[in-house]
Amino acid sequence: MDIKKILFKTNTIDVEKALPDALILCGKDGKIQWVNDAAAEIFETSKMHLMTSNIADFIENPVNLIQSSINLHKPVITKFTGKEIYFDMTAKEYNDSYVLDFRDAVQFQSNISNEAEINKFNRDKNNFLLKLSNDFKSPIQSVVGFSQAMADGLGGEMNEQQEKYIRIINKNSSELMYFITKLLELSQTEVMSKLPENKIFDIVNLVNSVVKYSEQLYKSKDVKIVVKAENELRKTITSQEEIIRNILQDLLEVILKSVDIGEIVISVSNPDEELISSKNLPAAQYVMISLSSSALLFSESDLECLFEPYKIVDSANRKNVLRAIVLGSVKNMVQALNGIVWAESQILKNTSFNVIIPSY
Repeated sequence: MDIKKILFKTNTIDVEKALPDALILCGKDGKIQWVNDAAAEIFETSKMHLMTSNIADFIENPVNLIQSSINLHKPVITKFTGKEIYFDMTAKEYNDSYVLDFRDAVQFQSNISNEAEINKFNRDKNNFLLKLSNDFKSPIQSVVGFSQAMADGLGGEMNEQQEKYIRIINKNSSELMYFITKLLELSQTEVMSKLPENKIFDIVNLVNSVVKYSEQLYKSKDVKIVVKAENELRKTITSQEEIIRNILQDLLEVILKSVDIGEIVISVSNPDEELISSKNLPAAQYVMISLSSSALLFSESDLECLFEPYKIVDSANRKNVLRAIVLGSVKNMVQALNGIVWAESQILKNTSFNVIIPSY
């Protein structure tokens, strides 16, 4: 069997880089059909023994792990049966077989440890920020409040120059207050753990209430918001009402802060199976909410960092860091609901934010 031809045909593994790794070709039933020398070394046995065995003899829970790697298009953690040894395994499907690539076990165990330490550090950092939220916000609230009072004349008459300066102070302190509030919200979503029990509610009513809540943002603009629900939609769903409300408020706010004219369409629908499959979501009942605007356009570089606040600070789009912070919170909340969020933007077409979440 020419394993190189198989690997080339999959068009998914760099052959020259992959061959030094431990490679195994096994059938859908798990029976091993071909191995290289590195596989025999990493599994501490002979090639002959491997080729008369099943992959389940060597790694735990192989069926689910192989399918996860294929669906997610990335490596997964695999554990040696009966031993505390871990591997970085990438699985690719070829006809009635799987090509399994095992890489750098020692380094991967180190990565697991490092990742755990990083995750703990991030949780501690976010909890620290949240506990000090009042210490951040109280002084700025005072600046906002007193500068507004002075601008309104409550502190006595001011000359034109003084009034100009106090309004600048009020504007900048208000923007700083908004920035810190959104940054703390991002920290809050990053430490979300156990969610409360799901509730039954009407998703269309929720969308309409979010639109009404946002009137202050768009009533002074030439913007119209339209809510559309497909005829076959099951309006009553079971999920986290308040989290979905926050997701929609944040997405609508991002759009309204970027446009002054046009129509914003909020569509509620049942996503088809093909779309669910293309997003690598497990089979379940879902609801899809899309917010689109023809007056908003994102460039390719915008889309790359749209939901990544920690990446955007090192990019040419750093000026949009506040937007990325808000959308980063949205992404965390959607993931907490086991859903997915993404944006699409094309010239002469609508730009849309799309959310798919389980509706149970």
